[in-house]
Amino acid sequence: MVWAKLKKNADGRVAAALPLVDHCLDVGAAMAAVLPGWTRPLEAAAGRALTGQDMARLIALAALHDLGKANRGFQARIDPKANQKIGHAGPVAALLCHSKLRAGEAAQAIGAMLDAWGAAEHFAAVMAHHGRPVDAFRFPPDTSEWMKFAGCWMPEHGHDPAADVLPVLAAVRARWPLAWEAGEPLPQAPRFVALFAGLVTLADWIGSDSDRFPIEEPYGTDRVAVRDVAAAAAAQARGLLPSATPPGDFRAAFGKDPFAFQAQAAADDLGPVALIEAETGSGKTEAALWRWIELRRRGEVDGLFFALPTRSAAVQLHRRVDTMLKSLWGADAPEAVLAVPGYLQSGDATGQALPDYAVRWDDGEAGGKPDARWAAERANRFLAARVAVGTIDQALLATLPVRHALFRASVLARSLLVVDEVHASDAYMAGLLDRLLTHHVAVGGHALLLSATLGARARAQLLRQPIVSQDQAVAVPYPALSGRDAVRAVAGAGREKRVRIETAGEIDDPVAIAERAVAAACAGAAVLVVRNSVGGAIAVAQAVAARAPELAFRVGDVATLHHGRFAPDDRRLLDAAVETAFGKARGAGGRVLVGTQTLEQSLDIDADLLITDLAPIDVLLQRIGRLHRHARDRGAFTEARAIVLRPAERDLTPLLTRKGGFHGLGGHVYPNLVQLEATLRRIEATPDIVIPRDNRRLVEGALHPGALAEVMRDQGVAWQNHAAERSGGVSADGQTAAQVALDLSQRFSELDWRDAEKAVTRLGGRDLLIDLDPPLPGPFGRPVHRIAVPHWMAEGAAPLDRSEGTLRIGNRRLRYDRWGLQREG
Repeated sequence: MVWAKLKKNADGRVAAALPLVDHCLDVGAAMAAVLPGWTRPLEAAAGRALTGQDMARLIALAALHDLGKANRGFQARIDPKANQKIGHAGPVAALLCHSKLRAGEAAQAIGAMLDAWGAAEHFAAVMAHHGRPVDAFRFPPDTSEWMKFAGCWMPEHGHDPAADVLPVLAAVRARWPLAWEAGEPLPQAPRFVALFAGLVTLADWIGSDSDRFPIEEPYGTDRVAVRDVAAAAAAQARGLLPSATPPGDFRAAFGKDPFAFQAQAAADDLGPVALIEAETGSGKTEAALWRWIELRRRGEVDGLFFALPTRSAAVQLHRRVDTMLKSLWGADAPEAVLAVPGYLQSGDATGQALPDYAVRWDDGEAGGKPDARWAAERANRFLAARVAVGTIDQALLATLPVRHALFRASVLARSLLVVDEVHASDAYMAGLLDRLLTHHVAVGGHALLLSATLGARARAQLLRQPIVSQDQAVAVPYPALSGRDAVRAVAGAGREKRVRIETAGEIDDPVAIAERAVAAACAGAAVLVVRNSVGGAIAVAQAVAARAPELAFRVGDVATLHHGRFAPDDRRLLDAAVETAFGKARGAGGRVLVGTQTLEQSLDIDADLLITDLAPIDVLLQRIGRLHRHARDRGAFTEARAIVLRPAERDLTPLLTRKGGFHGLGGHVYPNLVQLEATLRRIEATPDIVIPRDNRRLVEGALHPGALAEVMRDQGVAWQNHAAERSGGVSADGQTAAQVALDLSQRFSELDWRDAEKAVTRLGGRDLLIDLDPPLPGPFGRPVHRIAVPHWMAEGAAPLDRSEGTLRIGNRRLRYDRWGLQREG
């Protein structure tokens, strides 16, 4: 018997072997079950409607994904003593290309099928079902990639492995005979092929689930009835089949009537890419969710992926989205998956990672459905959830040449992609987002972008419009709801907020910053301190705790701060403590919260006074959005005030050559000093601002190319050289994004899948995720089971040893305590 999957006893002996024919038919049945959920994207990518024969051929091709397992080398793996591990995708190229093997009956049958169906590229996509294209199927062909497998197929001792492929072909043909009837070729569009590739991976994962498709018997004809029921049940349980949206208006979903722009966000004339520009706290989130609900009702999308810039923002929004689902769907609501690596959260349930990728959920299984939380259990599955809330990097990984990128892009195609807090600070990220949107729209997807502070350049890029002059940019309505063909002014959803902005030359003096914050807190203010770097934040937080421990932000009785280098277990505690101390329902009394960019976006923080490092104006406006967010009695702090920290000397010119040791203006965070100078000029010229009235004027006055050109003219040659260097860097970042991002308009066999290290590292894809067993004692009284170590800290090495509060990784020792993860020494 030719086997496909084995089940072994604890002693390594084979307990059961699933026949190859049965496994291939299992995966074909899984593909047949999930295709209805992706018919719309497939047809959009194909540029035509799909026929029943097209569907049958796609199913048959998916079923043939593992036919290469018939090769002698792979079959030898049943022997635990086998020294050589031969795969099953690359060897198929040898079967089809070797001069002797391709004359055999199996190769001839496959070749004739591919020719008749026009499916050579589609077959290469099928062979990529383990997450990335197979080099042996690349074009132009490289003989060395498949020649090494030719011997695995050669007849030997009276056995011809190639002949074992024939029963697989026959069984698939008998199950889906329509595929082999005469007809038009499959659609040839490269994006269609790439979309199909990702769906083959999905079908393979479903058909390989040994709980639903057991490795043990039944086999053969006895398995037929079990197979189709299992495939349909798996697709249904995992939320992969189209489902209806329950009736209910905006109030039913959110418990309140909509603002005008929230209702308008669901308009059907905005096109596939829409943009909402409105002030922080105006209700953009509810507008986005309402657009998803209405698009669902119109049959234009099914799923939702809500992408945010930080993990903290994703954690908080996840609860809000899950609450909305329960309000509208009731007891049958889908659970919102928290798509943040290191967390295991689906709906209200929290999971714990177990050996062999198993997960134990704290409430047992979801409603008795054994795999309803399948998408929540592995990061590479997040985008397959019907509803997921996560970080933007999870979406951007769908456009980088990393394993399972095509799966991510394919399952995302059925969803509305919402990108929150879009801004122009990172040309590399903007370039990746642009490439992702291009593909997503091309396969029929919809996207909604949310921003409080989008500049003209970024706006033009995302909406495919020309860049207008600075005066024209300032005149664009705000708040606004836009599509790629039109912009409409909408009524502001929130009250106007007057803010007084001051500057202070203390950015390098954490003690002075702490004393300023403590003085305000002693007068009764809830003070928010936002720093540009983790090191700068820790320095101020430690100084606050030393001077006024009773005023320092704390978790329980432990003074601490908020940034991105805490373990997931502790981030939950930190986020909850922030909401309690600085949220809408916070009590009276002074306090000081110190943190980094994790505090500036999406968290519901209501501060009386903001102290912030100098940053580009769009970032500053995000931080100012944390001020006076809710109506309350503020005592002596009825005026919203923001203190912007700059160097002691107003002239920023010395920073052009400054390297390192800079708490506030770390070059790796906001390296464009021209933008910082332009920002400083704007807030010095108009220290009293009104939000949202002045948003557009402030953003364009500090970020528009015309405004930056004015700064360079005034500042002289050194600044012009810096601007040229930064422009080159921005251009290089944009070019890097274009070079590394997948261009799925190319033929599948020509996709370049090599050297993605740099691309993934910038998204945190090479961070080291460590499961701690036994757990590390946490600084806030709870054990820490998992921690993410940034790539630059980890050096890609595994942990060598550990002691109280420390980990030794490579040649570095890291300490984890109430100030987060730090490198010792």
